[in-house]
Amino acid sequence: MSILYRYGSTWYINMTNRCPCECTFCVRNHTPRLGSADSLWLVEEPTVEQVEAEIRERASDADEIVFCGYGEPTERLDDLLTIARWIRAETDARVRLDTNGLGNLVNGRDIVPELAEVLDSISISLNAPDSGEYMEVCNPVFGEDAYPALRAFIEEAAEAIPDVTLSVVGGSISLDSEDRCRAVAESLGVDFRVR
Repeated sequence: MSILYRYGSTWYINMTNRCPCECTFCVRNHTPRLGSADSLWLVEEPTVEQVEAEIRERASDADEIVFCGYGEPTERLDDLLTIARWIRAETDARVRLDTNGLGNLVNGRDIVPELAEVLDSISISLNAPDSGEYMEVCNPVFGEDAYPALRAFIEEAAEAIPDVTLSVVGGSISLDSEDRCRAVAESLGVDFRVR
């Protein structure tokens, strides 16, 4: 079970396996590991203290630390905020969140202002240019409410967080849909990435 793992030159925090989506392309359906992780399937969710100890021991000189594992990090919002504040106080690392953008629905409130206080950047999985395709590709537990909530989250994040990237998984949607997702990013003045 890996709490902290390295993928490329970046360190990632794996805090939870809970996720409100069952995306058809999700890498966790194909392998238990990524990068340096032995397994990203958690036996139990790590405590804040365990995460901080791992960072102190292995990644205290990291350039960037990212909340992203085999689950949606905002499922543990309060712990994410606590750890992000600690990273900012104890290291020189930039703090990034990779998210499916459904954190407002997960937490039952607008969480963007709280995230804006602790994040240097955020990568949001758009994955579809409209609600119908999003339902097919991402299978959110929130049903038809998910895509409008995702779009609202993206728009607010674009105003509040300095570095915002929208992403799609290459090959998971058509090139036309990918182009339409890119157009969404361009219309909001944020970066776009095919991963």
